[in-house]
Amino acid sequence: MSVPKALPWIALVTVWIVWGSTYLGIRVAVHTIPPFLMARTRYIIAGSLLYAILLVTNRAQHRWPSRVAWKSLAIRGFALLVVGNGLVCFAEQQIASSVAALLVATVPMFMIVIEALSVKKRVAGWSIVGLATGSLGIVMLVGLPGGAMPIVPAILLIVAALSWAAGSVYAHQREEGQMSPFQPALEMVIGGTGLLIVGLIAGELQNFAFANVSRSSLLGMVWLIGPGAMLGYSAYAYAIRMLPTGIVSTYAYINPAAARDSRTFHIRRFHRA
Repeated sequence: MSVPKALPWIALVTVWIVWGSTYLGIRVAVHTIPPFLMARTRYIIAGSLLYAILLVTNRAQHRWPSRVAWKSLAIRGFALLVVGNGLVCFAEQQIASSVAALLVATVPMFMIVIEALSVKKRVAGWSIVGLATGSLGIVMLVGLPGGAMPIVPAILLIVAALSWAAGSVYAHQREEGQMSPFQPALEMVIGGTGLLIVGLIAGELQNFAFANVSRSSLLGMVWLIGPGAMLGYSAYAYAIRMLPTGIVSTYAYINPAAARDSRTFHIRRFHRA
């Protein structure tokens, strides 16, 4: 296999390795940083840095997006980052990283359904069995005796998984087999801007004080900016356009093992002065 043909698979393996750890990074970061503020800062910094690096290293490939391309970027940025990742960050204030990753593992099931509906294709029998089994497992997990898992954050994680799956299918169908290296950077900046608006509406900046941010939260966000976003998100954006969605979605089954968090389901909420 030549290097160009191997690149999508290298990107997928990168996602397998890196993204599980981002759930733990989020859990640590939102301990003392409001979730949407944290995610906004993460993606705007990561997107801006990546864009600047690409301008220096790949300037010949730079093309300013058309109006149609901007619309597509905005849809992906909203579905994947504002809703998909934003709700994960919000939910991980109360739910352990490993459990969050487990609930987000519904992404492959949602991808199967959304892709089938979008092309008016019948869902295969084995897919229906998988959907039913996975749904039953989630119901059992959320309904653990004693109310071990908060129901609202769990529902938000399912919504996040649905939005991520829809955005991924959209990206694959719109640009299958092709991608500008600048697109992930622009998606992150657009998504970060959307997260800023959500954070402002939620009033996160009103009582935020940088002095309350712990060192571990800062280190968690640094990890999310570098390996998590600049490397991981770029690799995912490339893989989802170049490989079948069913293959790329396998990352969701690997994430829970890498996202293990020994702490309890509940975590101290961000302290408001």
